[in-house]
Amino acid sequence: MLVLGGAAIATAALAGIAPAAYAGGHGESCVSASDATYTHSFNGPGGTATITAVKPLCAGESQDFSLVSYTAPKKSYAVPQFVYDAETDRIDAGHRSVSLDVSVPGCFTQVDTIFGASILNEITGSGTQYGNAKVGSSAGIGSRSSGGAAWYNGGDGICAPRPSVTFAGDCDGVLHIHLSNNASATVDAVFLVDGKRVRVRPGQTADRTADAGKPVTIRDNSFSTTTGAWTKPSGCATPPVVPPTTTPATVPTTAPTTPPATTPSTPYPSSATPSASVTPSESASVTPPESVSVTPSASDDTVSTPLPTTTTGAPSSGLPLTGSNATQLALYAIGFLLVGGGLMMVGRQVRKGQHSA
Repeated sequence: MLVLGGAAIATAALAGIAPAAYAGGHGESCVSASDATYTHSFNGPGGTATITAVKPLCAGESQDFSLVSYTAPKKSYAVPQFVYDAETDRIDAGHRSVSLDVSVPGCFTQVDTIFGASILNEITGSGTQYGNAKVGSSAGIGSRSSGGAAWYNGGDGICAPRPSVTFAGDCDGVLHIHLSNNASATVDAVFLVDGKRVRVRPGQTADRTADAGKPVTIRDNSFSTTTGAWTKPSGCATPPVVPPTTTPATVPTTAPTTPPATTPSTPYPSSATPSASVTPSESASVTPPESVSVTPSASDDTVSTPLPTTTTGAPSSGLPLTGSNATQLALYAIGFLLVGGGLMMVGRQVRKGQHSA
């Protein structure tokens, strides 16, 4: 029983430590990135470096490495230096080794292999140096890789790029960036456009675009900075001006709700009405129309248009016209006919009464 119990305890203990000790597979233990060590090989003039982890990294662990080349003012270490080319890669549980390759300028240069991905675009003094981050350093993180100093200073000739930057805006609101390197340059021109490197050979050009919303700042390896912004070029068509949309005001109707009554034409003013009446009685008589005058109100400021008349000659002030008028004669004739008819009816009634008596 004691033997069986001891075996069970030993089995449980081994099961607990196995995942950590053998996470790398093939019976080889893995390590964390902070405890990992490496070996490396480096070729400065050729711009290559290879870094390999001594033990595989455990799952979820990783370490970046970078290789960077610079143009330099001298064969030995000197500043200022400007980035020429760079590459970054990562070692993790699935990738035990990385191989890095960069272009090296054909003039004075410096090439560095470093732990991490933080690349310096310019090295101008002790405050902008990699220090012990360089692979193969004698202290610090760089000492965790063996294989010698993985950096290089050398090359031949003065680096003389001839970079040039011009800007042009188009009518569509796009800023066009034209990068060029004069044919007299001894090395490629390097431009940093929004943090991205653009390398242009001597006598060549490159073009980029940017939105019109913000200025663009470009740094090049002649240590010059150029800033440009979009401006509207001349000759752009002006878009038509669209008037604002407005709701038309409602125009009240002035038409009368009911048609005006038709009034027979009369020589009298509209405010004068003839008082002719016909009464069918024994003493029926026709009263000629009275003369009526129309006087405008003294408080009325509205100028009215006088009514037209059917006779010629100057109208009197507010009085009906006299003289021969066909319409007036016709009215009198109708009145006499009505009176005569009334008298005839009265006579018939009188005769009937006499016969009935």
